[in-house]
Amino acid sequence: MFKYLFARSEDIPEGSAAVYFGFSAITWFVIGTGLGAFNAAKLAFPDFVTGLEFVSFGHMRQVHVHAVIFGWISMAFAMAMMYMTPALGNTKLWSEKLGVWNAFLWNVGLSLGLTLLWSGMTSGREYSDFPWFIDLYIATFMTIPLGINVWMTVIHRKTQGIYTTNWFFASAVFMVSIVFIVGNLPEWFHLTGLTEAYLTWWFAHNVLGLWITPVAAAIAYYTIPKVTGNPLYSHRIGHLHFWSVVVFYSTPAAHHLMSAPLPEWLKSFASVEGVLILVPAVAFVSNILLTMQGKWNMFVENLEIRFTVTGCLMAIPLNMQGGFQQTRAINWYIHGTGWIVAHAHLALLGFSTFLEAAAVYLGLQTLMKRKLYSLTLGNLHFWFLLIGFTTYWVSMTIAGLIQGAGKIYEVPYIDVVMAEHPYMIARWIGGSLVFTGNCFWLYNMWMTARAGTVIPEGRMAHELAYER
Repeated sequence: MFKYLFARSEDIPEGSAAVYFGFSAITWFVIGTGLGAFNAAKLAFPDFVTGLEFVSFGHMRQVHVHAVIFGWISMAFAMAMMYMTPALGNTKLWSEKLGVWNAFLWNVGLSLGLTLLWSGMTSGREYSDFPWFIDLYIATFMTIPLGINVWMTVIHRKTQGIYTTNWFFASAVFMVSIVFIVGNLPEWFHLTGLTEAYLTWWFAHNVLGLWITPVAAAIAYYTIPKVTGNPLYSHRIGHLHFWSVVVFYSTPAAHHLMSAPLPEWLKSFASVEGVLILVPAVAFVSNILLTMQGKWNMFVENLEIRFTVTGCLMAIPLNMQGGFQQTRAINWYIHGTGWIVAHAHLALLGFSTFLEAAAVYLGLQTLMKRKLYSLTLGNLHFWFLLIGFTTYWVSMTIAGLIQGAGKIYEVPYIDVVMAEHPYMIARWIGGSLVFTGNCFWLYNMWMTARAGTVIPEGRMAHELAYER
């Protein structure tokens, strides 16, 4: 990476920025899930590594969350944008040099931010824990440069229309920039009380709804048609998906604060809009699954298709949960329990991660023009991730229901802790499986770069990668 930071633009190989983002994303995924498994061990075994403040759960939890969201998820998104956007516009990335600098500054800023969180310097606001100057750095050197590169690439496209994927990419970078700036106003202008609480959860909800969800879906709109050779089933359904995300997912987010003294009409409005996210969800899942017509054999034969379809299928329980848990009838029971933790991981480690993994697998092979080093390791990664995630999600969902019952029926707290303890152990096992699978993945992609079979000119990575 360093040799291209000050190189002439024409000397930087096409796809360099995407490759750097891809390997950075996998590395942060390993770090983030390693920290997550460590944190889960502390919950499963309370005597595990005690007496050291810097590895206490309160320090480590924030580092884990932000390593995954800003490292793995967002850098995988950046990687997908930097190779899918030019491909869909029949052009090159607007500025490969800007992309390389973007990748470098992203790693620097995230490393600094996580170090500060680890040392205890935090805003104290969930999902926006970084100190104000790191927030400013993220907006200036991470999200806005990415947006400029994507927008300019779309503007300079050589195709007549804009494909569904690029609609999502271009708008999501714009929306997350607005969400990030507005959501961090409490930090920059010292807003406190109910205003701070509301903006904190408005930020948290819309980062998921206007960044993670639409970009993950956009990846599926590219990967499935590209690998299967089938055209997208319906561009009109894709447009319905796009506009319904913009309208219904940009909820006021007051459902996160149902017990707070917010206006009742605002909480009701947020609940109704929350249920309406089923509109884009049904549009997305039906469009992708119908695009698979006649090619379901590839679900077994092709790794990228398996990851992508699995991620799409996870969108079904994700949005059913997400829609109805925002209603007052359900929210009062599960609020503040492990159910919410399970739901968040269904979004980030389930739906989103499986789609991103497909994008990184396909993108790195395509850009490096090398066949996947080991299909066995790729399959192991898939199954470790799927079994590990499912174990985590089911155990935490059950633990959340136990906690909800304990809260409602006023069961002594220690009895609730004892009842949920077996599920905390299952949570740790699931997280450890995910971490192990990611270690396989990092090794596999590193060896693909160093020793993978070169793909002949005129052939595609997904055509050859799984031939024996």
